[in-house]
Amino acid sequence: MQSQQKTGLLIVMRRSTAKTLAKFCAIAGSALLAACGGALHRLDLMPAPAAYEEVEKPFSAMDTAASESDPAQLEMLYATNRAPVEIPDEKDRFYSGERGYLLRVGTAQIAFGDAAISWDEARKISLLKHRQGSFPLHVEDVQEYGILGNSVSIFTPPEVAESVDEQASRAFVRDVEARLARSTVKDIFIYVHGYKVNFENPLLVASELWHFLGNEGAFIAFSWPSTPARLAYMKDIETARVSAWGLRKLIDFLADETSASRIHIVGYSAGTRVVMTALYEIALIYQRSSDAEIRSASKLGNVILVGSDVDTGLFASYLLDGLLRVQDRLTLYASPEDKALHLSQKIFAHRRIGKVMPGTLDQRMREFVAASPRLALIDVEDAADFDVGNGHAYFRRSPWVSSDILMTLRYGLAPEERGLVRSDGSPIWRFPKDYLEHFEAALARANPTLAEGARDDQKTTP
Repeated sequence: MQSQQKTGLLIVMRRSTAKTLAKFCAIAGSALLAACGGALHRLDLMPAPAAYEEVEKPFSAMDTAASESDPAQLEMLYATNRAPVEIPDEKDRFYSGERGYLLRVGTAQIAFGDAAISWDEARKISLLKHRQGSFPLHVEDVQEYGILGNSVSIFTPPEVAESVDEQASRAFVRDVEARLARSTVKDIFIYVHGYKVNFENPLLVASELWHFLGNEGAFIAFSWPSTPARLAYMKDIETARVSAWGLRKLIDFLADETSASRIHIVGYSAGTRVVMTALYEIALIYQRSSDAEIRSASKLGNVILVGSDVDTGLFASYLLDGLLRVQDRLTLYASPEDKALHLSQKIFAHRRIGKVMPGTLDQRMREFVAASPRLALIDVEDAADFDVGNGHAYFRRSPWVSSDILMTLRYGLAPEERGLVRSDGSPIWRFPKDYLEHFEAALARANPTLAEGARDDQKTTP
């Protein structure tokens, strides 16, 4: 009888715990959705990076923001392992939140504003410091080229595998090469989104980043099957791990089939799980190769992880297995006011990489970070507008952080070269109060032609 009472009590406690966890996850999910998600098919253009206060086109030598056949639209390249939508609806117009496993590639037409505004006009509007009204980006249409052959495996249904040819690969390479040919930068940039968003969100974020990068290089949105649903967090973080294989296959394809000099990656929130797992897999594959051989094979340059929802212990294990050998530099941005990661940390009871602050590192880790030229930890606490909203989307909401990221992608400068500082013996970089002055000097060193042009404009301004 006593045993039965204990068993009954245990069942009640488990049910209570499950309900509490479910309730907590729902609250956490709502907060994370506010941080990672937004309108289903639209995205208000982010504030102009602070770099544009100093120079009109700090990251580009191009005269206009786009050189597409249709000046009112921008073509964004994409790769996705989402399942295609058979019957489009309001929620999913092109691809769903279900796993598709195979890599599908194509282009999307991105429009700016509610009216027919060209991207040349968009460039002028987007640079206004005090922009009036909102200017939403939205996906007008999508053209899929097909399935990349290197994503077909023994688990692919025979009828699907037999239908895959080289046309999709050739079309995708053609578009990448066309962008590289008209650009002064011969690099590829990949954006990997966070959780709880639909297929279109990463295409829109990638478009605004590429827009402010001056359409230099070739930008690709990698859209993994996250789900814009209230209780999707646990589902999405598991899918993120599965999606790493697809990202790795995309990196392999781009490294082997294109003329790109380097491949750079920006990962955000739960998407950093996708990126970090892919890098870890590459490290294991090439564990017997030299550093030079690894980077020659992968072509990975700067990998930037923002608001990373990755366990610090897992990250440490990846470091031990050679993660830093895979790319030229790994940069991690962290914030003490990131409420989304605070909730994630509560759920898993372990610190997230995106919340690593100076006081959270023990002596051994401090020494490791300080001695690693390929690893940079950046605290955004002193950056303008870092805590806007939920404090999780600062890579878009803070003009200082977005400038720092674009400077890294465009010129490959180390933190100290970009004007960031270390203090009190900490290995973590911070934004100084006079960051913009340091940034202007860094830009002048990185691109003297742009700096000279800025000085000439100042002389002729009445």
